[in-house]
Amino acid sequence: MPRQCDICQSARAIIRRPKTGQRICKECFFYVFETEVHHTIVDNRLFNRGARIGIGASGGKDSTVLAYVMKTLNQRYDYGLELFLLSVDEGISGYRDDSLETVKRNQKQYEL
Repeated sequence: MPRQCDICQSARAIIRRPKTGQRICKECFFYVFETEVHHTIVDNRLFNRGARIGIGASGGKDSTVLAYVMKTLNQRYDYGLELFLLSVDEGISGYRDDSLETVKRNQKQYEL
């Protein structure tokens, strides 16, 4: 029998967090992850309101998640940051064409 989420107690748990041992659903995972990132930003005073923050974007999943989370948290908590994506085109034909297209799609999708 599938286990219920330890947080919301309603949805089916899909992951067990190594950090806490909690079994959680997809929605609660996103909430916990975003909340932990927010607390890290605030507790460590990582940014000042009005700062321009460049997000290194390779087009891979890590930089895509970082761009999404920063955009989401900046809006949710009103950090007042100007976010933009940074990517390097080495100028080597065929080397990073697909990745750079992904960065361009992310830029449009996240309005960065």
